[in-house]
Amino acid sequence: MPDLLVGRMLPRMSDDPITRLNAALEGRYRIERELGEGGIATVYLADDIKHERKVAQAEFHEAVYLLRADS
Repeated sequence: MPDLLVGRMLPRMSDDPITRLNAALEGRYRIERELGEGGIATVYLADDIKHERKVAQAEFHEAVYLLRADS
């Protein structure tokens, strides 16, 4: 099944989520590590390349998109 990121369907590029996210966000953000996971999303520490700062980047779980599509 494809992965979801920022409202877009992404093909599975890797089983490692950090590798997959770094490929999808190349040139904009660089994911460093996972900060935590909750019921809605997994949150990662990332470098915002353009603004040269640390940011939190959330990847929403697939169920969030499926619930939204049903509404």
